[in-house]
Amino acid sequence: MIQNLLNGKRTVSTLFWAMRYGLLQYSAILKTYDLNSINDDINKLISDGLAKQVDEYQYQLTHKGQIKKDSVMESFYILKNSSYQYDYDVNEFKARVLLAIQSVSEYSFQNKNYYPVKTDMKSAMIVKRWFIENKTKIVEQLKKYLINYLAQIDEHQADIIAQQMIGHEVYGMTNGQLADSMNISNVEAYFMEYDGWVNFINYIINDENTLLHPLVHDIRTLKMNNHAIMTYQQFISGNTLNHISKNLGVKLSTVREHLLEMAIWLPEDKFPYSMIISQDDEKILFESFENQSIDDWQFKQISEKYDIDFFEFRIYQILRSKQDDKQ
Repeated sequence: MIQNLLNGKRTVSTLFWAMRYGLLQYSAILKTYDLNSINDDINKLISDGLAKQVDEYQYQLTHKGQIKKDSVMESFYILKNSSYQYDYDVNEFKARVLLAIQSVSEYSFQNKNYYPVKTDMKSAMIVKRWFIENKTKIVEQLKKYLINYLAQIDEHQADIIAQQMIGHEVYGMTNGQLADSMNISNVEAYFMEYDGWVNFINYIINDENTLLHPLVHDIRTLKMNNHAIMTYQQFISGNTLNHISKNLGVKLSTVREHLLEMAIWLPEDKFPYSMIISQDDEKILFESFENQSIDDWQFKQISEKYDIDFFEFRIYQILRSKQDDKQ
């Protein structure tokens, strides 16, 4: 589940358990990071006596592993720019900015023969259009913009961003090179880099100087599925689940999944739980699970006794989770 969450695979089940574990803000954080070696890493932890396998899907730290974890966490860099609300396409933004800087740098030296930063066709066209529209004063404008931004952020973070920039006879560092230069792990370097670029995205979006606004177009998007948002809007407008299914041309089960997703992402007061769970059913659910941890609830405890379907059961779990978070 956690790996799926980090990769950005957002099934309702993944989102639900991420909510329960307090991990929603890390959704898609590592979608551009290579997680293929995770099994090798787990096996290494086991062989070093730091972890043990509980069953096919679960592993636990040993006492030795817990001590090692506590020691590492004292200095390990923890991601700061995780967000419940937005996804950031950091890789694409980084490619656009680096290509923009490279293009302006080479232009300032009147050099047309260079290998441009690799990016997709769409981003390449965005940067090209931006360059042409600002060409007359672009060298001084971009230089001033970058100096102003880097001067107002943490010096360490400014170094990480600056060291990746590419220009005339200047080659930026890779993630691995950054990690080696700072004597940290690749994951820590990735988190530092990620934080730095997200800070830059938010700075550009909120800056009155619109010079780099074209480069952040579509870089920051809502984490909620657009189709789920449409379903939610129809639901709060008074449409039944069956009507929504027909209106949007999707299965009834898909409508339910969309509403579950929206309930997970939205604050308690923004989702109409009472339109799904009647007062009588809410009372039944409360009394049935009153003395149990939400994580231990089993649908079969009520499915054989009451006319409550799994959709209502899961919606109630989400509601109780939101309520418990406030306590």
